[in-house]
Amino acid sequence: MVDRLAKDSQKAGLKLVGFQLLLVLFIALILTVFSSTKSGYSGLAGGMTFILPNLIFVLMTFAHAGASKTQLVLRGFYGGEAVKLFLVVILLSLFLKYGSLSLLAFYISFVLLVISQWLAPFFFYNNSRMKHV
Repeated sequence: MVDRLAKDSQKAGLKLVGFQLLLVLFIALILTVFSSTKSGYSGLAGGMTFILPNLIFVLMTFAHAGASKTQLVLRGFYGGEAVKLFLVVILLSLFLKYGSLSLLAFYISFVLLVISQWLAPFFFYNNSRMKHV
């Protein structure tokens, strides 16, 4: 049962990452069509700077679940967050230093994905759970 709980949580997290991937592809398409190819790949780079670390966070955080695995859950959460922050800093540094990017498009994409993370509970909320409370 605990393994099923971890898999369900991981599936929900991967659903959010999938949604964010679609969102960044849409943003890159809009930027390419209405601005330029450079803006499009800059938007894609900004989105990937958020999505890749977030994917690793989801995989590490939701690897375990249950009261008997509290230490593993905490270790996964803190480790996942540390790796996520480290990767965001590394990717931001690499893209901004070595990429020939449109900074406005890069930051617009990055910020929109951060906002999508904050708004995720409103879009992925399951009302059927509230009926049983």
